[in-house]
Amino acid sequence: MNTDLDNVLDARLALRPIGIDDYSAVRHLHTTSLRAQTYGVLSDAEVVAFVRLVYSPAYAAILMKEDVYGAWLDGELVGTVGWQANGGNGLIARIGCIFVRHQGYGIGRRLLAEVEGRAQQCGFSRLAAGVTANAVPFFQRQDYAVASRGRKTLSLGCTLPVTFLRKDTPSPRSALN
Repeated sequence: MNTDLDNVLDARLALRPIGIDDYSAVRHLHTTSLRAQTYGVLSDAEVVAFVRLVYSPAYAAILMKEDVYGAWLDGELVGTVGWQANGGNGLIARIGCIFVRHQGYGIGRRLLAEVEGRAQQCGFSRLAAGVTANAVPFFQRQDYAVASRGRKTLSLGCTLPVTFLRKDTPSPRSALN
């Protein structure tokens, strides 16, 4: 069912790769989204550690390791997500954190579909994500299953509690048969 909101997003939302010139907007989006959407999920100390990381030079290096896409609505960055090959075996694509300024409008779903499609085009049929507790229901609605819970180290001073999720998708080869 295509709603008026879907029509607006179809017409005005642009998904495109994030470049180094976008990092200032990315940093702002990531800190404001995390603060707003993880209240009660992360401790104050965990939020402070994440914000310090985001505004450190190390964060640019983290972003450069992923294929990061942004959602731009009328020129404003309103969401990001990234992905990369996970580990040394090259069998699993890791979906990075999704940051969305406005939840519930389909922006995160569109971003996730974009990077899932790109990962599949590169031959990955298994996807993995490590997300904070507030994001678990969103990923479950996108057919991800909880694999385990633990902590994810983003940098020496920033470790967050996460839920690890997995999703198997049709392999590009099986779709051709």
